[in-house]
Amino acid sequence: MNTPNPNLLPFSPAELEHYCFELKTKPQSFKMGRRLFQFQQGQSLYWLKAQQMDAHPQLSAGFCRELDFYRQFQQADAPDFLLPFYCAQNTEILRIQQESFQDYLIVPDAPAFFALAPSQFSLSQIQTRLLQVLDSLEQLTRLGYLHADLKAEHWREWAGQVKLIDFEQLQAINAPAASNMTATPRYMAPELFHGEAKTLASDLYALGIIVYEWLTQRRLQAKSYQDWAYLHCQQLKIELPAAYLGFQDLLEAMLNKQKSQREVSFLALKTLLSTENA
Repeated sequence: MNTPNPNLLPFSPAELEHYCFELKTKPQSFKMGRRLFQFQQGQSLYWLKAQQMDAHPQLSAGFCRELDFYRQFQQADAPDFLLPFYCAQNTEILRIQQESFQDYLIVPDAPAFFALAPSQFSLSQIQTRLLQVLDSLEQLTRLGYLHADLKAEHWREWAGQVKLIDFEQLQAINAPAASNMTATPRYMAPELFHGEAKTLASDLYALGIIVYEWLTQRRLQAKSYQDWAYLHCQQLKIELPAAYLGFQDLLEAMLNKQKSQREVSFLALKTLLSTENA
């Protein structure tokens, strides 16, 4: 008797067609043939991400990359940082709102990990949460990947664990530089503004920005790409509230403007985090 895979959500195309789907796609993604729907099963909410079947391969590349990443865990243990998921097989056609989809992904709706202000937690709880974040990113790199698109909204919380979502920009560690840079200026490391390839150092810089904005409860501001470049390459100075000065060394290690001087050892980062607020 086969044991159900705990990584997988128990859906099927025939069952899914009976649900009521609410379209949530952002305009730019909609133009690319991407569709994001929300639906409810019982008391639980889920997200279904799909790609139009006739979309240009270049527009579908990111979503296909994400599906391929999830599919490798359909028959194997999934890493702790993944939400439970359902990945369509190529033969499963799903029809939603007069459109047909062959490739789609379902994950449960999970609250944003950084949604609650740090003031809701003790220093030891903040320390524990940040260790969980570092552990999840370390697991991803051990699999041989960079997330390459870290944003605050890509960290989720599920069953008491931190989770990562949105792997469309996923890339192998030490992959050659992409011909077109796809990145969000808010989280871009200084070297990316100079056309360098994404690396573990740039992923950790993005994480540093996420943590900095969370601890300060203040979003960095810039009006243009050039302003973001100036902020990250020259202007950014870490100024934490007095209550969180114990995290100063950790953030400076991740947010050093010089990539060569940025700390990329997870052991060293976790040691910094564990000792600063001991």
